[in-house]
Amino acid sequence: MRRAQKPQGGRPSRASGSAISSETDKRALDLPAVSGVLDCKGDRFGFIAADGGDVFVAGRNLCGARHGDTVRAIVIGDRPSEAGGRRREGRIVEIIERNPLNIVATVVYEHNRFCAVPDDKHYGEILPVYELNGASEHDKVIIDIKESDCGDLARVLSVLGRFDEIGMDVLGVIAAHNLRTEFPNDVLDQADAFGDEIDEREANAPYRVDFRNEIIFTIDGSGSKDFDDAVSLVRQGDGYRLGVYIADVAQYVGAHTPLDREAFARGTSVYLADRVLPMLPETLSNGLCSLNEGADRLVLAAIIDLDGRGNVVGYDIKEGIIRSSARLTYSGVQAMLDGDAELRAHYANVLPTLELMRELAEKRINLRKARGAVDFKLTETEIKFDAVGHVVDIEKKNTLFSMRIIEEFMILANCAVAEKFDRLKIPFVYRTHERPSPEKLQALNEYLDAVGAPVRCPLDPQPKSVAKLLETVGEKMPSASAAVSKMTLRAMAKAKYDVRDDGHFGLAEEHYCHFTSPIRRYPDLMIHRVIKSYLRGGYKAANKYKDAVKAAAEQSSRTERVAQDCERKTDDYKKAEYMSHRIGEKFTGVISSVTEFGFFVELENSAEGLVRLATLPPVAAFDRRRVCIVCGAKRFGLGDRVDIIVDKVSGDRVDFLLDR
Repeated sequence: MRRAQKPQGGRPSRASGSAISSETDKRALDLPAVSGVLDCKGDRFGFIAADGGDVFVAGRNLCGARHGDTVRAIVIGDRPSEAGGRRREGRIVEIIERNPLNIVATVVYEHNRFCAVPDDKHYGEILPVYELNGASEHDKVIIDIKESDCGDLARVLSVLGRFDEIGMDVLGVIAAHNLRTEFPNDVLDQADAFGDEIDEREANAPYRVDFRNEIIFTIDGSGSKDFDDAVSLVRQGDGYRLGVYIADVAQYVGAHTPLDREAFARGTSVYLADRVLPMLPETLSNGLCSLNEGADRLVLAAIIDLDGRGNVVGYDIKEGIIRSSARLTYSGVQAMLDGDAELRAHYANVLPTLELMRELAEKRINLRKARGAVDFKLTETEIKFDAVGHVVDIEKKNTLFSMRIIEEFMILANCAVAEKFDRLKIPFVYRTHERPSPEKLQALNEYLDAVGAPVRCPLDPQPKSVAKLLETVGEKMPSASAAVSKMTLRAMAKAKYDVRDDGHFGLAEEHYCHFTSPIRRYPDLMIHRVIKSYLRGGYKAANKYKDAVKAAAEQSSRTERVAQDCERKTDDYKKAEYMSHRIGEKFTGVISSVTEFGFFVELENSAEGLVRLATLPPVAAFDRRRVCIVCGAKRFGLGDRVDIIVDKVSGDRVDFLLDR
């Protein structure tokens, strides 16, 4: 092992962006400009996603910008596109905002020098190291990059540990995204000070409704430890009265306190493959705020009245107190609904309510389907570990109807709360999902043409149009259905948090917010504060949050994107780890996407790998018009089943060979 000086801590220096010298070029003032986030391939080239299509940026025109920077560029011409036609070419003239992420890499020794291999290949494949700062060969490190006449060079800023330590792949993702893994002492002290039991004065406050004599229970996954929602349902005339009870986290996490500042910074709990980074300390999230069975807990309750067809006819929101009758699991509830005699006998006190919930949920699902709510039918993956942290299995999760019950009831509560506060015109945080742009839908239609789909999407669609598209492809092209669903999802706008109630396109809902998970999402906690202020003091009391809700919406949208990226990345690493122990083994999978450099194959267990064009016979070629690879008389296209052999694994990437 080759070793340098003692390790030192630190983080990359990320200078704020400023106008680049080329900005002084007077001719640039007359050229069209675009702004966006740079998707870069080291120092060789990059793309800026912009209205009207991507803008290509050659390495000589990056002008110091790096992957993930928000930049402004002038359009200096166009060039042939790989997909045919022409693509705009640009030169970056301003770095508006530097990418805040750290660059994580592994130190290697090659050709008589130390080099850094970035985990994220957007920063380059391998970079010579000019300053080790105590790092050794095979260390996982954080680096900074500087330009030189010979290309990019790396400087080690801190050492994370050995690259092959268990969990180091996840630690690398955490370090890259600056996720917070520990709570400061003042935050822990504040959480601990509340104790284990609710305050009796608050429990008996005149503004709290006592629901403790009603049949209320939680339904969650078997491994869940924090329970922030509970439900009840009773018949009311020809219709129903639904109760959705959400942990009153805002009672404990006051504005501008250490707990609040930390929750705001985190924005959300992050659910990584092998660990959870909670938004709040466990003494609150798993204790005093969790709606544990048999424990008195403070809640915000959405009480919703529905007619016999499942339509909402009225609702109210109250502060309350509950005592959960049972801690049920999705699998247990599903077994009871399917007729498990032993469980039905054991939970006889809640069984009639569960049957009634199934009845209402079925009606609500049909109503949402009739309105055109979009169901992408994407499957989730469960990754299983042994006692020391090795991946032992990966499998697709089954979607149970018991999950749909809770999903429908949470949507009902979120819609009711959003509608009420939009009508009141009180400052609020909404969950919005805009209509997809015509440009993205045109690209989707070109893709549908290429794969031979029998349907197209209107460029000014209603949710029903997208739902019909997916339904038709599922019926006519079942083998390609999953791939088309993914491409359609990519064409959709990103859901976000906003202070305007612009509706939710995917759910086909006019009003929507996130009210039901304040233990793990900051926007829910923020609107709980607004709701409680309004319930106790009216419009004037709630209006003081006008600036706070705007900041919460912006921060929560940002932290949600970071969390999703980290969750996706760690899943990829763990799937790759699982496949790394199966080199040489044969599997059967389905082609999930096709590119000019090969095709990706998804296995039954959800692991995905690339069959590279270079590993196929020399006659193999990419048919761009039909989005397939033609290899002599054979054609490899979306949805085709193929036999593969696991070839190699590097980081989060898996390579397959076609088993011919």
